[in-house]
Amino acid sequence: MPIMTWDRSLDIGVHDMNREHQDILDAMNAIYDAHQAGKRGAPINSMIAHLGAVTTRHFRDEEAFMARIGYADRENHKRIHGKLLRDFAAHQATAEAAGGSPSPEFFQFLRLWLSAHIKCIDLKYAEFSRKAAKAPVR
Repeated sequence: MPIMTWDRSLDIGVHDMNREHQDILDAMNAIYDAHQAGKRGAPINSMIAHLGAVTTRHFRDEEAFMARIGYADRENHKRIHGKLLRDFAAHQATAEAAGGSPSPEFFQFLRLWLSAHIKCIDLKYAEFSRKAAKAPVR
């Protein structure tokens, strides 16, 4: 059973970002499913590291997209990304210290992070992008 499933509420209307969000969700679900199946140790640590890499790449791509569209709040959004990565790293270190056994708090963090970040924070640049696309050319 996955930690989260993709649904329309996570669709921000930006194809490339949606695809990357789905990649993050897939990596989260893989960790959760493996943990639920009793896996521990190096395989889990590797999966968590993979999630970190996928997320870091996504944040870089998202920040580049926001720069391309001229999104005014991109520096704040970038700071939020930095905080998420620091929080993720702390959870990752805790899981590693526990022998590759993520805590329930780690999974709670993942659920809140993905849904809240996409539905509240990412939706803002997506809406800006749509409005900018409709603006008349001068």
